[in-house]
Formats: sequence, C-alpha cells, structure tokens
Amino acid sequence: MTLTYQMNGLTEKKTQAYIHHQLKVAETPHEIFSEEAVQAIYQFSQGIPRKINTLCSQSLMDALIQGHKIVGESHIQRAINEL
Repeated sequence: MTLTYQMNGLTEKKTQAYIHHQLKVAETPHEIFSEEAVQAIYQFSQGIPRKINTLCSQSLMDALIQGHKIVGESHIQRAINEL
C-alpha cells in the first residue's frame, strides 16, 4: 500500500505572513524583505515553504555580503539565478 499527499502552496498573502512569522521567531527587530522582494519570492516559490525558506536564506546571504540591511528584489533575482 502506498500513501501519497500533495500539499498546495500558500497564497501570496499567506506567503507574506509565513515570512513575517519566521522573522519574528528569529527575533528580527524590523522588516528585512521589501514588498517587491516578497512578491518575487512568492512568484518563484509558488508558496511552497521549502522553496520560500531556501530563497530567503540565499537572498539574506546576498544582502549581507553586499552590506545591505534590506533584501530587495535584486537580491531575490540573484538568489534565483544561483538556484
């Protein structure tokens, strides 16, 4: 017997809430991702949490390396290109 389950991705609004929740859990004191960055994350990840996490981590690293405090759409695009 085989059991399979397919979970649908989060909506754009729930993706944004998911990112904000993860940042709150990490005790981040302010918004790190611009609104455009969150939209780009959603478009690429289609709301799949594993993809959201990977893309957020990669883009945070890119912003850190460049000395930026806010993750913008350009950081997301560079992270997408690396994946």
